[in-house]
Amino acid sequence: MKLFRKSISVLLCIGILIFIGQHPILADDPITRMTFFGDSTTAHLALRGGIPKEHVWSGAGNTVLFETVNRTRCVHLAAENRDLTLADAVALKKPQILVITVGVSGGAGMLSRERFTAIYRELLLSVQKASPETKILVQSMLPLSDRSVKYYKRLTKEAVLEGNLWIRALCMEMRIPYIDSYSVLIDTNTGYLKKEFQNDEYMHLTAEAYRVILENIRAFTVDMGW
Repeated sequence: MKLFRKSISVLLCIGILIFIGQHPILADDPITRMTFFGDSTTAHLALRGGIPKEHVWSGAGNTVLFETVNRTRCVHLAAENRDLTLADAVALKKPQILVITVGVSGGAGMLSRERFTAIYRELLLSVQKASPETKILVQSMLPLSDRSVKYYKRLTKEAVLEGNLWIRALCMEMRIPYIDSYSVLIDTNTGYLKKEFQNDEYMHLTAEAYRVILENIRAFTVDMGW
């Protein structure tokens, strides 16, 4: 009986260690103070990144179309079963830190620099107006899978790279922190998402990719004193 109880205790300890390894987010982690807004790669943070659903904002269909992001109710709050504009969601919830990752769905490769930048600027200004206390962190668009070329025509690896330059320039102009997560995921030999981070043929990510992204964000915000 004692041996049985000891075995159960060992198994429980192993289970706890595995759980912690998959969800390395502790109470004092800056990640706990963040809300993430974006398209499907952001939505999957709740599934594979260990982020609570209430801190992951995306559309009702787990995506956000960049071109219409300022004209639609692009945030679905599951707990309240409500769909709100980003500005209204920010005004209601007042997140401490809002991490924004948009531009690849209906943006990069589809819009001119002027149109793309204008949409992004309007988005950022709407958040600042809705909750001046909220700290904004803009994350780069993420790399595409090398198998995505058979589905996408105008959305290319070159378009994503170019779009990130536009986003970075806008953030510098508006003095909003920009974090480059593109570089920690990219295979520099191919210009596509590293094989080990590919979950499918588009740009959706594995749990390991999200671990890398969150660690990148964590280190960035700690360096900033957030």
